[in-house]
Amino acid sequence: MRAVVQQWNEKYHVQFSWGPLEQTFRVPQETLTIAEIETFARALVPEVEQIFLKMAEARKTSLESAKPPAI
Repeated sequence: MRAVVQQWNEKYHVQFSWGPLEQTFRVPQETLTIAEIETFARALVPEVEQIFLKMAEARKTSLESAKPPAI
């Protein structure tokens, strides 16, 4: 998993990527300092990992159901 923090549009964007999956959390700049954003991002990691596992399973199931049945 990769985590990237960016400042954009008066918000911090904390983006997590894992293979083809992504999650982004946006926090207004006046809410936290950049140092606090790092702590915030680290605290999210366990929950984000669990969400990615659920997302991967949902993606797999959806892709399988989109394929035509084998003949």
